[in-house]
Amino acid sequence: MSLNPRSSKRSRWIDIMFIVAILSLSSLIAFLLLIPNSSKNKENNITANQPIRAEEEVNEEASVYPGIRIITETSNDVFTPFAIQYPQSDVPSFNKIVREYTQKFKTLYLDETKYMGETKKHTKGELNISFEVFQNTTGDYSFVIHSRMYMGGANGISETKIFHLHNQSDHMLTIEDLLAKNEKSLEILSTRVRNAITSNKQLSTYLLLNQFEVKTTPKWGNFTNFVLNTNSIDFYYSTYEIASGAAGEPIISIPLSDLNDILADEYKLPAITVDTKPTGNVPKKEEHAISENSKDEATKVPATGKVVALTFDDGPNPETTRKILDTLKKYNAKATFFMLGSRVSFYPDVVKEIKEAGHELGNHTWTHSDLTKASVEKIASEINNTSNEIEKATGSKPTVFRPPYGAVNKTVRSQTSLPVILWDVDTLDWKYKDSKHLLEHIKTHVKDGSIVLMHDIHSSTADGLDAVLAYLQGEGYTFVTVSELKSKS
Repeated sequence: MSLNPRSSKRSRWIDIMFIVAILSLSSLIAFLLLIPNSSKNKENNITANQPIRAEEEVNEEASVYPGIRIITETSNDVFTPFAIQYPQSDVPSFNKIVREYTQKFKTLYLDETKYMGETKKHTKGELNISFEVFQNTTGDYSFVIHSRMYMGGANGISETKIFHLHNQSDHMLTIEDLLAKNEKSLEILSTRVRNAITSNKQLSTYLLLNQFEVKTTPKWGNFTNFVLNTNSIDFYYSTYEIASGAAGEPIISIPLSDLNDILADEYKLPAITVDTKPTGNVPKKEEHAISENSKDEATKVPATGKVVALTFDDGPNPETTRKILDTLKKYNAKATFFMLGSRVSFYPDVVKEIKEAGHELGNHTWTHSDLTKASVEKIASEINNTSNEIEKATGSKPTVFRPPYGAVNKTVRSQTSLPVILWDVDTLDWKYKDSKHLLEHIKTHVKDGSIVLMHDIHSSTADGLDAVLAYLQGEGYTFVTVSELKSKS
């Protein structure tokens, strides 16, 4: 049987068309498969050039300061780790300005690290924001916020900023408040701050004269970074603000007694007298104080042995007082703590620890007021309320009393049966805030039977106490409470 030539030819064309269709379909499938892989590879390449940011953690907790909460933000990211802490309160306006300030640093830090990543210049950065709290007896908090940012290279960015808040009135204290908005007082403050800076031999070596002149001119904005302490006003300057980096972040401390003539009335120190009629003289803070019968009360020399009574005023403080307690325990030393009732009410647990460690409890009034200027009712209230608060915290009443500033007269004495305890060695730790100076002062002035005045609210005192105790112990001293000292006399 013969084949149809036309049928055979048609069959070959069908086969060719079928093969072409198969090849086209295969190419299309391959193309479709390659597109997502290419995109995925591209995405992988992009990811490889960018750091993977770890999740941030945000925590909020109560603080030991009434009405103050602590916000903590942390990240353990490989290239952008940070640890941020700042205070918040029940005052929205305060919260807003503090949060905006800390977030400014955070945003700058993250933007810089992002830029470094995009330019493939990855270096590990670091951001730390922390804060300290100082409380004046007026109820004003000073929050000192320290910010440190490092992005590689020789130097980072360092800044200290201070915010204020009253713990009851919600008022945010200003330098204008302290000086009653008096321009003449501002000029005087400017001069005294300048003198304090230039008389500091170590700091004056590193002064940047142009910046120093600008930052200390009598303008309100130049003196906003301050801490109101019990004994002084401390002005904080950031690195390179008035001095070179070698000077660090200078703190200029001006005793309140040196500013009393320009302070607003509510912030003035009381005039110190030893008579029932005020003399109006204002001595330097805690540097006077040896008043009537001071020889009997300030220095009691024991019949035998070589002893010294260490005393601490103005506490308690949850951090520095506890550190002092640890150091005292290390040397088996006993001390006397003259406490403010207002702070006892804040930190009763710390007062209980003082009692349980075997130290003597002392009354230092409720608000650190000059009792020689107060009414009989006020004197009784200051002393009795403090004694009651100490008893509430510990189960025991205080056994000794120290009047603020050492100011005492017959009227004050008549309102308490507690022995009035002064001192013969003032370490001036509140003024110098220098652990080395503390030790040198002790070496120069302490003798057998001395009563030594220190303050357990200062970090420098807590830091320097170990060296002080080691020295005194090496000199053969035994550490006793003031009551023990008096009993041996």
